[in-house]
Amino acid sequence: QAAADVMHRAGSSLNDVVRVRAWFTEQETVEAINATHPVLFDDPGPALSIVGAPNLPNGVKVMLELEAVIGSAADQQHFQPQTGQGWSYAVRHNDEIWVSGLTSANVEGSNGSEDGYASTVTEVMGTVSDALTGVGVEPSEVVATRHFMARDVHGWALPQAKLDFMAQSTPTSAGITVDRTSDDNAPFMFECEAVSGAQAVAKRVWSGRTYETEHNYCRAVRVGDVVYIAGTTATLPGEIVQHPYEAAGQVEDILTIIRRAIEEHELAWSDLVRTRTYVVGGADKLVEAQEVLHKVLGGMDTAAAVVGVPVLGRPEVVVEIEATAVVSSS
Repeated sequence: QAAADVMHRAGSSLNDVVRVRAWFTEQETVEAINATHPVLFDDPGPALSIVGAPNLPNGVKVMLELEAVIGSAADQQHFQPQTGQGWSYAVRHNDEIWVSGLTSANVEGSNGSEDGYASTVTEVMGTVSDALTGVGVEPSEVVATRHFMARDVHGWALPQAKLDFMAQSTPTSAGITVDRTSDDNAPFMFECEAVSGAQAVAKRVWSGRTYETEHNYCRAVRVGDVVYIAGTTATLPGEIVQHPYEAAGQVEDILTIIRRAIEEHELAWSDLVRTRTYVVGGADKLVEAQEVLHKVLGGMDTAAAVVGVPVLGRPEVVVEIEATAVVSSS
């Protein structure tokens, strides 16, 4: 109901939604999400990701993120709509594409974690590639990615199939350890955005970290009026972590890095439209991060999500932020 109200006040409706990301803290909530989603979204439905997190703001059990294009409902193209479930593997509107958070549960014949981590990731990346081609684009046109790994595979090296996929476009990336995906037998989830023709026109910037080049991603990608900023931590070239273990200090450091990336793409800081912040720790750490976000961004009216996670890339890193900016959004 809250989502429908927000869309109505924006001059739109749930029919214009192209992506839903549902966060949950308790496994039994997944059944409620799966039961409610097709009530809100008629077939063929938007892209969908369902991800488990240890903490959400204010102790809530479910949080929804929605992305929509006003007036897009009549012109959306869908790949592999899941009949009766209200979602599709991929959605396209004009030149923009959104791919759902896909796991081995979406791979025919997969045994999930029983197949081994490398095989599972390879299967998922193949399914993502099929979803992209199903709406008329190639992996070389991907501009932004994020992958969610179950806690029990944290720290495992990413298989070559994932690195090879990324090398085709050098998009942004966020790699987030979570409690679980929508399926306990699926330790890896991958979702992405693509733009038709991006291969020829995308502009990229890097922060100077060797980690980016080693993993085939960049700090920010600009295509047209939109800048996509990767999941960013308070880590400098040389892998120096600023304000280790300090959520507040890292939020400020990260926003400085994000601002630099936006301005390198010749946008204004006021063009920032969205942030997604991942925070290690309990409710107090989420509040700490939210307070700094409010202090720095409070007058900018950006859309925002804050999610608690069990761990990030290394122990001293406790915050990661993704962002999006749009030209003249101010």
